[in-house]
Amino acid sequence: MRSRATIAALLRAALVRVPAVIAVVLTTTLLASAFVLLCRYEQTRRGMGGVEPVGRPRLAYASPQGTSERIETEVALTFFETGGREITVPITWDDAWFAEDLREYNHELACTCAVLSSLAYAESAHYQSGTSGPAYMEQALGSLGFDEVRTGSYRYRSEVVDQVLNVFTSKEDTVAYAVARKRIASEGATRSVIVVAVRGSYGAEWLSNLYLHDERSVAEGLEGYHQGYVDAADEIREAVRPMVRESHARGDAVTLVVTGHSRGGAVANLVAAMADDELAGQYTGEAADAEDGGQIGLSATDAVCAYTFASPGCTTSENARAKRYDNIFNIVNPADIMPALPLAAWGYARYGVDMELPAVDDEGFEAAYERFCSSYAQLVGEDGEDAASPYDPENARVVQAVVEEVGERVGSVSELTTPGGIATVAQVLIAHVDPLGILCGHYQSVYVAWMLALA
Repeated sequence: MRSRATIAALLRAALVRVPAVIAVVLTTTLLASAFVLLCRYEQTRRGMGGVEPVGRPRLAYASPQGTSERIETEVALTFFETGGREITVPITWDDAWFAEDLREYNHELACTCAVLSSLAYAESAHYQSGTSGPAYMEQALGSLGFDEVRTGSYRYRSEVVDQVLNVFTSKEDTVAYAVARKRIASEGATRSVIVVAVRGSYGAEWLSNLYLHDERSVAEGLEGYHQGYVDAADEIREAVRPMVRESHARGDAVTLVVTGHSRGGAVANLVAAMADDELAGQYTGEAADAEDGGQIGLSATDAVCAYTFASPGCTTSENARAKRYDNIFNIVNPADIMPALPLAAWGYARYGVDMELPAVDDEGFEAAYERFCSSYAQLVGEDGEDAASPYDPENARVVQAVVEEVGERVGSVSELTTPGGIATVAQVLIAHVDPLGILCGHYQSVYVAWMLALA
């Protein structure tokens, strides 16, 4: 048996080596992590993985004759706020919508877009290693008659390692989105309907919300856009462009429908506004000097519409309310602080028409809120148990108070970025806001439940 002195000597020797061992382990881990990130970066740079969803072959394009149908069904999805538990939501699609004036608000289409905006988040799990997350978006759009669905943009944008990589490579302005196409019969001809559903803030993409206008934006003539959303919008338009060309080559007119929630709503708003500018011959965006003029390739017979939810302000353009943007509908919850940011007092707005959900001080709110609570309970309830409404409508007053006080005390975005501006905003938020409580008004499930209640 070894003596205590011998054992003590061995322990001291081992302890001396511990820092060296830890250093070796840490160095090895960092090198391995760096290697993984570099491989991941090279995969994304080369576009490896294509544009098709994992485990699902690309579906054939629609029949040459097109179809015309109305579909009422239910689709499965998950909400972050329900812990990933799968639920079902009613959804409707009617090909006849696209023979109508898309500048007229269509609540059925708005409800469908609210669901698609939520599916844009749920799809992320399908692209995460070690999960069995279904391809919710493909399944839903397939049930609505879309025979071509692409969600490849989620690949390399849905893992933790991807979000870390985005920070190091300054790629937080990227975005994940689904693009789908179906061919319908329309007034004796055929029309390709292309739907784009944009995922909202995810991981490092939150940083993109803070990338407002800067000197580069002004130099490139983009003072009307929120620069953090422009790159994402440009990528989507680039993805849609070949589909538009293929549709035109088949003799189809094209209808582009864009939707999204939160940051996804802001990007969708920009995509639709740029498409409207293109149709009006007014496009002057960042890629306007490219060989294709930076345009999607829309023609005079094509049409555009967008339904956004909880979108923050994405432009300082004085023309944001111009008539050509009347086909963009922005649904906002007065008890949700995100659509109030960046402040209107700093010149920010959304393109198109803002439409507010019922607010606590509106006439008849009690009855509307009761319908919402019933809708939410049916939507999110588990095992026969009704779910309580997660947000407080009274927060609409809190949002208004915060917006007014910050607008009075911080005069511009430039002032916001100063230490004094940051301190002022923090002081106002601490004085007025329960962070967890006020975020509930931003939930996707709240917007979907309100839309179904108002139907």
